[in-house]
This record gives sequence, C-alpha cells and structure tokens, in this order.
Amino acid sequence: MQPKIKVKQNYTPNDVGGLLGVHHNTIKNWIKRNEVLAFQTVGGHYRVPRREVVRIIKERGLPVPDELQGPMGLVYVVDDEEIIRETLDEALQDQYEVYTFSNGFDALMQMGRLKPDLLILDIYLPGVDGYALMKKIRQDPKMHKIQVLGMSGKNIDKEDILAAGFDDFYEKKEGLLPLLDKVKKFLGAPPF
Repeated sequence: MQPKIKVKQNYTPNDVGGLLGVHHNTIKNWIKRNEVLAFQTVGGHYRVPRREVVRIIKERGLPVPDELQGPMGLVYVVDDEEIIRETLDEALQDQYEVYTFSNGFDALMQMGRLKPDLLILDIYLPGVDGYALMKKIRQDPKMHKIQVLGMSGKNIDKEDILAAGFDDFYEKKEGLLPLLDKVKKFLGAPPF
C-alpha cells in the first residue's frame, strides 16, 4: 500500500523517497546526477516539483497516487503589480505549480534552473521589459520553446505582440476568466 501524500507544489527528497520506497539520500544522489529535476531553496534544501515526482513514479512502473494525478504544469507569472501576481497565484495554484516574479531579471535567472511550461509575462516591466525578456528567451536554444502569454493593462496591438514572439496575448481589463481559459488552452483543462 502506498503512503497517503499531501498535494503540494514541491516535495522534499524525504517525501519522494517515501513514495518510491527508497532512502531520501538516494533521491538527493539522483538530483546531484541530474537524474531528477529539482531546485534548491534559499536555505539550500532540495525541492522536487510535483510534475517531476509524477514522472519518476511512472518511469519506475509504479501507480501514481490519485492525489498527484490530473493536469499540471509549471507556470511563471511576471508582473510588477503585486495584486496581479497574488491574484494569478491564488487562481492557478490548486492545479499548477506557480512562481511569481516582480521583474524579468529574476524570472530569467530562475528559468535557467527550472524551465516553466507557461510564462505569463507583463509587457511593460521596469528594467528588463517583456519584449527584451521575450527576445532573450527566443534566442536561447534551451528556452526558445517555452510558451509565453503576454499581458498588459495598456492598449497594444495583438499582432505586434505575436510578431515579437509571444504565443498569445491577454488584456488585463478582460478580467480573470479569459486568462484562465488561455492557461487551459496551453496546459490542459483542470476544473477551475
């Protein structure tokens, strides 16, 4: 019988080891050998994203616990407005792993370690704006396939956004539901 596991965005090596029936040091060794995708917290502790936990379980021919099944994906939200970041985090976190960033530089640094399945990117950011970040992403062979949903509170021509390399565009004035529909289009259709 598999242990009951709490649904979280990220799991400790101890959590993963418990699911697989191996010691947590084995998981840490797999991480160090790049056999398991993980990132380190500020305190230096490893965390394994939920989608990676599911991949490992399936790869070993084990049944995936019901708690871990269903649509999932890693979403980065980059916006300089805290209320936008908090709203999107709250709306998406039950179905997806969500990380929020107030600037493009921090998001780009994290993308080097853990690539998102979808980047929701504000066009007008202080410092590195959405256009500059988009250009860097599309030029990098390791990141150029990341799906990017541009967004803005200002009037922008959608054709210009798509020409700049964005996969789609969302106007903030449309409200939350159209954005959630776009996320579903990219990552699957969880029951919101």
